[in-house]
Amino acid sequence: MADWRASKVRAAAAPELQPLLAVMRVAPAVTTVTVALPPEEVAQAQLNQEVKQRVLAVLPNYYVAYESHPAPLSPKQKLHLGLKVLFDPATLAAVGITAGIQQQRNSYYQYGQGSEGFAKRFGAEYATAADAVLITSVLADSVLHQDPRYFYSGKGTTAQRAWYAVKSAFRAKGDNGKWQPPYAGLIGSIAAAEIAQTYHPDPRTQYTLIGRSLLFRFAGLTGLNLFEELFLKKLTTHVPADRPAANVPVLREGSPVILIAVDGLGTRRATAGQTVTFVLAQDLTQSGMVLAHAGDIASGLVMQVSPGPGNTSGGLENVALQHVVLRAGKVNVPLRSSQVRGAGTPVQYKELPGSGKVEVTLFVAENVEFPQSR
Repeated sequence: MADWRASKVRAAAAPELQPLLAVMRVAPAVTTVTVALPPEEVAQAQLNQEVKQRVLAVLPNYYVAYESHPAPLSPKQKLHLGLKVLFDPATLAAVGITAGIQQQRNSYYQYGQGSEGFAKRFGAEYATAADAVLITSVLADSVLHQDPRYFYSGKGTTAQRAWYAVKSAFRAKGDNGKWQPPYAGLIGSIAAAEIAQTYHPDPRTQYTLIGRSLLFRFAGLTGLNLFEELFLKKLTTHVPADRPAANVPVLREGSPVILIAVDGLGTRRATAGQTVTFVLAQDLTQSGMVLAHAGDIASGLVMQVSPGPGNTSGGLENVALQHVVLRAGKVNVPLRSSQVRGAGTPVQYKELPGSGKVEVTLFVAENVEFPQSR
């Protein structure tokens, strides 16, 4: 019920001759459904896309986020990304080529020549690459909550994009989404250089090695970022489709949608092959914009109905639905019975007491864009 107030009410010990008239009103119902997946699940879906990215279908381009709204990576996901790079055939080939050039030039002559010398050079170079990835992009970034990826912009003039790429070499995006000084990159680079000093037979001093590592980091990142921002996207495979606009709301795959069956499915009846009609039970909103209104219509097909173990009352237990689509204005939203893609689970439902109807929970089957808020 809604709050009710009265003014100028006298306090008295004896009952009033005229009782106080209270008018109670039903409170307006305000229901909000958050249409989003947990950040870690969104990050995992984006990461699965990123580890398919290759320049010219050969060179891994995993450490670039082309999504307009990338989710932060968990420490486990940062480790997965790092190991994916280290065990990639292209990484092993690059280390082998570097070791071969060193042997041809007789660099690190202490390693000698022949297969043994090549193996030592290969091991040292691979250890250096592993130090850089595991210490900087995994350990330091996880502890200091920073993201090791380059965040593609693609906005503005060529000069503006180039300046964005240069700036990105001297800053890092935190897991909170804010730009920060690159603490993790600096600490990780110094630590990796210190470790590399222990197994490289290098006459350079410790401070020379650290200085060279920092110089290569910032100069190398600046050049790489410029190539990523201006050229490599066109040469990279499996890049996500461009978003039409940053402010276009997206109903994410796996978001729950609550429906009420109004025809074809009830507490006592359902027939395989029958069409079921639903109405949306609650508004679906995102950032204050209504994507679908309560009362919007959805329909689908009953594929299978079976009673559960010990069900002798004739009520429904297991219902399988297919081809369920919610019509939200001009946008069709495909729905499925499970939150995880490919999991064949029965529909989640509950009976609405006294109505003979059931409430069904389905999930968005794929990302759906809403060009116009409703």
